[in-house]
Amino acid sequence: MEVPHLAKWAQRYKRQGLVVIGLSMASPKEQREAAQRFGITYPLFLWEREKLPSLLRRITATPTTLLLDRKGRIVEVQVGLLFGERLAVWERKIRALLQERPAHAQR
Repeated sequence: MEVPHLAKWAQRYKRQGLVVIGLSMASPKEQREAAQRFGITYPLFLWEREKLPSLLRRITATPTTLLLDRKGRIVEVQVGLLFGERLAVWERKIRALLQERPAHAQR
């Protein structure tokens, strides 16, 4: 399960600019319970398909994890659980993306 790792990364890299959000089909009450049970500290939002951008509406499998760069471009997609060696790969990619200069600093 990737949730504990996402929570850890959210805390570890927030000063460098990492933002983690969760979209869940669970009710808000179930989300609060899961956040407490799994130590989720990042924001959770209700998956309301009709309100999502068209790109996200195409996601049909859960979990699906997206990694975006500072410009909002999708650079990695994991369909299914993120575990094992994939966790280390993702953390390396996160660190590399965070080392890139923010768009406003490149002017």
